Amino acid sequence: MSMLGGMTSFVEATSHKDMLMLAGRLVDKHLQEDRNSLDLSELLRVPLHSQPSVSGLHDFDYPSLLETGIGLDALSEISNLKRVPLPPELVEQFGRMQCNCMMGLFPEIERAWLSIDSDIFVWKYEDGGDLAYFDGINETILSAALVKPKRGIFQPHIQYLLVLATPVDIVLLGASFTHTNAEYDEMHLLPEPLFSIPTDNTYIMNIVGTDTGRIFMAGKDGCLYELAYQADDGWFSRKCRKINHSTSTLSFLVPSFLNFSFSEEDPLVQIRVDNSRNILYCRTEKGCLQVYDLGQDGRSLSKTAAIPLQNIVHNSSHVARTIDRSNFKPIVHISPIEKSESSNIHLVALTQTGVRLYFTTNPFGTQKGRPSMLTLVHVRLPPGFLTSAAPQRPNNIHMAYYKQGCMILLSSQGENRDLMWTIGSDSFPFQNQLMESHTTIGVEGRTWSISEVEYVKPQSEQEANGRDPPVVVTQHAKPPRKFVILSAQGSHIMSKLRPVDQLRQLLIDCQGPDAEEVKAFFRLHKIEQACATCLILACTRLATDQQVADWAKMAFFLYGGEAQYTYGGGGLSGDRPLMPSNIGPSGMHPTQASTPMPYGNQPMYHQQPGGLPGFMQDINFSGKHNGICLYLARILRPIWDMMVTKEFPCQTPEGTVNYLTCNFPSEDLGFVLENVRELSDFVDFNSKFDMGPADSGGMGGVPFTPHIMGHMDEQTRRKMQAEAQRMEKVSLQQVQELIHRVEEVLGLLKVLVDHQFHTLAVTLTNDEQNQLKSLTFKEFVITGKELCGTLIQCLINRYLDDNATTDAISSRLREICPSLYSTDDATCSKANEMLQAAKISQSPAERRQHLLEALRLYKSVSQPLQLAEVCNQFSSVHFYEGIVDLCLTMANKRDPQKLALHFYNNDEPPEDMQGVQELMARKECYKCITETLGYLMTASVPQGASVIPKSPGPPPAVDSSRMSIEDAEQYKAEVFRLALRSDDELFHVSLYDWLFSMNMTDKLLEIQSPFLEQYLKRRASYQSGDVAALDLLWKYYEKIENYPAAARILSRLAERHGTDLDLQKRIVLLSRAIMCAKSSTSRSSSAVEGEFLHELEEKMEVARLQMNVLRALTQETVGGPDVQEAMSRLESDLLDITMLYEEFADRFDLSECKLSIVHCAGLYDNALVENLWQNIIDKEFENTRSSAATVRVRNISNKLCAVGKTYIKAERYFPFAFIVKYLEQRSCELQFDVGWVYQLMLDIGVPALRLLELYDRMFKSRDPFWSSINRPLHLLYVIHSFLNKLVDNTSLIPVYERRQFGTMGLDYVACYLVELQSISSVDVNVRTLVANYKGLQAKMERL
Repeated sequence: MSMLGGMTSFVEATSHKDMLMLAGRLVDKHLQEDRNSLDLSELLRVPLHSQPSVSGLHDFDYPSLLETGIGLDALSEISNLKRVPLPPELVEQFGRMQCNCMMGLFPEIERAWLSIDSDIFVWKYEDGGDLAYFDGINETILSAALVKPKRGIFQPHIQYLLVLATPVDIVLLGASFTHTNAEYDEMHLLPEPLFSIPTDNTYIMNIVGTDTGRIFMAGKDGCLYELAYQADDGWFSRKCRKINHSTSTLSFLVPSFLNFSFSEEDPLVQIRVDNSRNILYCRTEKGCLQVYDLGQDGRSLSKTAAIPLQNIVHNSSHVARTIDRSNFKPIVHISPIEKSESSNIHLVALTQTGVRLYFTTNPFGTQKGRPSMLTLVHVRLPPGFLTSAAPQRPNNIHMAYYKQGCMILLSSQGENRDLMWTIGSDSFPFQNQLMESHTTIGVEGRTWSISEVEYVKPQSEQEANGRDPPVVVTQHAKPPRKFVILSAQGSHIMSKLRPVDQLRQLLIDCQGPDAEEVKAFFRLHKIEQACATCLILACTRLATDQQVADWAKMAFFLYGGEAQYTYGGGGLSGDRPLMPSNIGPSGMHPTQASTPMPYGNQPMYHQQPGGLPGFMQDINFSGKHNGICLYLARILRPIWDMMVTKEFPCQTPEGTVNYLTCNFPSEDLGFVLENVRELSDFVDFNSKFDMGPADSGGMGGVPFTPHIMGHMDEQTRRKMQAEAQRMEKVSLQQVQELIHRVEEVLGLLKVLVDHQFHTLAVTLTNDEQNQLKSLTFKEFVITGKELCGTLIQCLINRYLDDNATTDAISSRLREICPSLYSTDDATCSKANEMLQAAKISQSPAERRQHLLEALRLYKSVSQPLQLAEVCNQFSSVHFYEGIVDLCLTMANKRDPQKLALHFYNNDEPPEDMQGVQELMARKECYKCITETLGYLMTASVPQGASVIPKSPGPPPAVDSSRMSIEDAEQYKAEVFRLALRSDDELFHVSLYDWLFSMNMTDKLLEIQSPFLEQYLKRRASYQSGDVAALDLLWKYYEKIENYPAAARILSRLAERHGTDLDLQKRIVLLSRAIMCAKSSTSRSSSAVEGEFLHELEEKMEVARLQMNVLRALTQETVGGPDVQEAMSRLESDLLDITMLYEEFADRFDLSECKLSIVHCAGLYDNALVENLWQNIIDKEFENTRSSAATVRVRNISNKLCAVGKTYIKAERYFPFAFIVKYLEQRSCELQFDVGWVYQLMLDIGVPALRLLELYDRMFKSRDPFWSSINRPLHLLYVIHSFLNKLVDNTSLIPVYERRQFGTMGLDYVACYLVELQSISSVDVNVRTLVANYKGLQAKMERL
């Protein structure tokens, strides 16, 4: 089937980060499962140190793969790599032997050694080369060892110490190496011993060194000695001395022959050190085991426990009651069990029959306590003790080796032949009891020494729980364990086969995967484990292994199974095929099906909407899916949960500085990256093909079980199966994304480490550094994309700061992390390089060429740029045209379909979320241009600097980086010019908005743009309170000579309600509107325009009336809230005439205003008009009451003259007969000057003759009013004065009326004389008045 099909809707709906997180959880899950391996004490079923147990008596302890139905005859545990004979030179030396010959291995330096009498020879056991010898010792060599030197005592080139013991002395020789092709290529022994001390007649049988450089020696006298050495002599100690730890602390002062003479001699034959716990174990020739505590730091020593062989045999037979006691002795080998294998079991002893005796030095659970005992906790019998076992079992064991679950026993088959037993549990990982397989191989010659070639574990491989995982977990990264067996015939080099090696051998032996043996391998290991093992072979790029890789790939797809639905949780467990978990005490099922079991322990639960009621539906992903996840988890295991960085303190002149360094060495990153790339290639390549379901002849997944699924029809079954496979494809898509991201992050980290990570991390901000410090590799992969981008930018900046080209590093980053550093990122880096080049360029032409190239590169980027940052860069080199061009280009790229314009033109509906987003994105681009304009405007304004110096001395230097005012002005004009050339309507809108916000509306009127009118109209209509927009709009229309539109906007502005315009401004606007309207009508004789002009003129009349009312209210002496409110209303609106009369003029009794309103409205009511005039006159008399008569007359005249002149031509609203009569009456009452009333009328413009006729009528009407105030002759006095004035000033009478005046005047005078003469002549006033009239008569006759 296709592992990675097309993207499903589920995948599309999941963000990339979510995909990474889901895949990351799968990695976490598999890592946790790999950590779940049990402690050795749990595998051996030892609950407490006081409850020892036995194993090896049951079939499941050493399962027979053939008999249990697995189908494998026996998987070989070990492979004989090669046999290397002794160097020919050494063979000759045997003939010269006189006293003693010994042989051993120094696996630390990949060498074997041979001592013949006093000479020692050392050579490479791999090829027999680099033979070195030392003949500087005179005595026979009894034992030899290679130990690590203590730190700080010898020169660095001395990497090891060769310790040689003779009957007379103990010699320390320095060993150094020449590194050419390998680490220990050529060995050199220093000719002179570093130290040499006497043995005091002690026969040294065994020498061992610790990791801290201490040297312990086993004496034939049964004592444990230490060779202590130091740099200098002390007060109480020599540079080198021998200490006996088996007697008192002062034993070195007592001759050794006195020590052992008092006790029975039991030689120490073996010393072993547990460097993980700092415990030393000894075995004596008689089988006594001793425990010494080296202290928590490994620098002290105290004897803790010793247990004789008879106690061991007794305890063992008590635990394994059915086993003959002879199997428990003698003990031939002891081996410490380090912390990495078990926290509870500390030592294993092997007997001559291959029985393993496990001991602890502490009660279980007290891992940190120092050793306090030596207690037997388990007896493990070798193969052959089973009830159904073959008769062969180990015996005559003369040499053994044990470490990390692998035991090698060498059994004597005669003088010149050994049989090697290899027993290990690598084929049965993750079990709940110890299950082992075994292999036997014949070895030519008697074995003299056996050792393992040490694998140096990198720091990153330390386990979180302290225990080493099973081999299956690390087999992709660790080489196979290698053992060297040394005999007189030479060295035999053996390799311990890992599961992947076993599978490889099976594929080669069967010439392909289609064989029962390969199928059986999948049965033995869980399918997902076997698939993960297949991937190690399938992903290899080695040309020599391509055939095996192809076979492994075929096996992966052939036996990897399919994703399946199951119901009811574990409902199918009864039908599952044989698994290792089925091999055990709970049951053996040799007759079960022969297909491997798909991964079902951790199903993915998925509720199908149309599922069956009452059934829990699980998806069991296939072994292929889980194998990929498991292999990925194991590749990433060393780094996945580790912190990406660590702080490295460094001493500087300023003090200690903590640098942030990467936690992973470049080599480790390279190794993990190589494995991830191989897996990535495999997944990517095979995701292209739909492999189809596994062939029926292969090993498909478990079918739906008939008794559970029988009630389902075939169509439903197929649908469920398709859904399960779809879900698996989705999951694999997520895992594939994670693999790609991990591959890129690893590649990036390696590049950063190669470029001195700490110098790049320094350039991060504090927040970014803190974030980086807190991230594990897993978090860095899943959530650290932004931080990766920042680190990449730091790397690019490093190149730019050095004025180096970024092409090479960009190309490399594009190759290793294309999603973290895209083509666009590379383009930006190149553009940045062009900008840097422009900054330092001296040639203007070259500089401009660089800038244009940078602009072209930035414009070619498809992803959103950090525009603000790029624009700042452009601004720093004064490349402002580039800012405009780039921002407008980016705006169009972000919204290529012009959704923002559609949104804007449709009145910005809030439900159009996409339109909102696109508009915001465009505005972000435009903002860079307007901010640039703002900066240039600030720069183009002279800065008023203080002329007062801040301190004594010369004036401060001019800031050279600041541009001149002239340059800023020039750049500003250029930016405006380029901006206005744009055909992007939304940019124009943004630009105009910005000009409004900066109060630069005058600049808008200078703009000639097709978008301005629409913008202003929209702004005015959307923001009805925006007077500035309307004000600008009518000015714009006036400028383009669209007078009708300007007039209408002016009218609208004048009529707009609001306190921001006072009445005077409204009148000015109306006046301007009338001017525009008149300009319009002068251009065209449209009836509509004429009518509009008429309306405007009427509005102007009413507005003036409103102004009169306002002024009248302003002059009111009695104010108050009502008056203030009324004034505010008058300022805020243009009111109609009715409202003016009723709510203002009438309400506040403003007679003059009422008269003007009545006049304007054309309403006539004689009584009303006379009443209004009377009120006007009364108010004036009242207002001047406190003044002198002459002043009152002058003020009243001035006021009434102004009012009268307004209405003189509208006689209906100027009833001068009533006015004259009323004024004369008031004047007579107040005894004012007789001439002021007619003078007022003349000033107003009343014709003299009409006024004379009025006075004549008034006199002849005989109004009783005059008699009632005792002034019956008042009018005659007035008429006399009036006639006299006319006679003296004939210019007051039009020429054409003067004749008439003469005739009429004489008639009037004659009549008045007759009247006066008829009155009693006794009254002096009458006589005087007669005389006056006669004089007037004479004067008129002379005219």
